[in-house]
Amino acid sequence: MLKDWLLLRLIPFLGWLFISLIGKTVRWKVRGEEHLKALKESGEHVIYAFWHNRLLLITYALRHRGIIVLVSSSRDGEYISRTIHKFGTGAIRGSTTSRGARALLQMTKKLKSGYDGAVTPDGPQGPKYKVQPGIVHLAQKTGLPIVPVTYGAGRKTILNSWDAFIVPHPFSRAVLVYGSPVEVPAKSSAEVREAKREELEQTLKVITQQADEYFKDETRKARHKVTNYKFEARSTKYETISNDRNTNDQNNV
Repeated sequence: MLKDWLLLRLIPFLGWLFISLIGKTVRWKVRGEEHLKALKESGEHVIYAFWHNRLLLITYALRHRGIIVLVSSSRDGEYISRTIHKFGTGAIRGSTTSRGARALLQMTKKLKSGYDGAVTPDGPQGPKYKVQPGIVHLAQKTGLPIVPVTYGAGRKTILNSWDAFIVPHPFSRAVLVYGSPVEVPAKSSAEVREAKREELEQTLKVITQQADEYFKDETRKARHKVTNYKFEARSTKYETISNDRNTNDQNNV
């Protein structure tokens, strides 16, 4: 139908435009980048893990890095797939609950051929902040480390959705936080996989709390030092600077 055809083209374009507007105007800082830096300097590919409600700015922060994302096979997933494609990110349709086995098999093949991966482990329908086991199986099959990542924003709108989806405001401040990688041995037992799932879930919760609290207390924020570091990945550039109150927030992402 003509209406469906128009929506499939209009919504992804508007999504790309909106995300680009926010991403280009947000003043970024980065914490925990040493976790990713160490892996990338050794030539490792990784699986990024982030909560579903942080999807908007993570899409911008990880743009044009040759990443393959596991996206829901739903209608909304089609919009997401077409939107992230405009940021140089590929998609495999499926999830940890719907068409899970087939999607994970396709994802495994892609990552083994030399791509980074990305998964929202509590998506597409929750429960919120509950890691589903699919990402642990993916890490076990590919041998790639899972890198938890999240962000917090100073000014934002929280939608009334199952995941309390976060929409940062243009020109606000944001902090991107990486957590310690989670590695899953190839010959892991069910007990080990569950322990790794819990480890990932706890790490994501901790860094998410840190990111959300980052802008709540200026005094507390000033005590968190972010070292000078520049990370380049294709067309993406991060610069992190000191958190001192008098420091200008001139960071490029």
